Amino acid sequence: MKRQDSATSSGFVISDKRILGNAHGVAFHSVVRIRKHGTAKKYIAKVLHVGHECDLAMLTVEDEEFWKGLEPLTLGGVPHLQDMINVVGYPTGGDNISVTQGIVSRVGVGKYSHTEECLLAVQIDAAINAGNSGGPAIKQNHIVGVAFETLDDAENIGYII
Repeated sequence: MKRQDSATSSGFVISDKRILGNAHGVAFHSVVRIRKHGTAKKYIAKVLHVGHECDLAMLTVEDEEFWKGLEPLTLGGVPHLQDMINVVGYPTGGDNISVTQGIVSRVGVGKYSHTEECLLAVQIDAAINAGNSGGPAIKQNHIVGVAFETLDDAENIGYII
């Protein structure tokens, strides 16, 4: 088995100088480096909490320079069927932010691939690609989910938690 050298994931700023992302993005970390949109500098992040069951992780950056100019996103509720959702992240293959848009097509309990737990999952038809995991799913300027997986053998099916 080949040792994993690095992983790429997305995340977003929430209140109290915290960053929310996916647990699978930091699952076997030794060092986590975070880059702000529009800059090349990477900051060392501290992993505060990892919820493997729900595939969520909370991080922070102690360097105050990182937080300059950043506004936290606000959390909203669970989206409804047919809601329009924007998914933001940094998919593999580019250094620029990616925004995809889709419709909520299913809200229900689903099996999470990270731990095989069955928890709430929202199916959308917005593209979610490798590296997008951990990025925010936004509806009317509120976070309604976190991008976390896609189906390899299907087209235009992604999931947010």
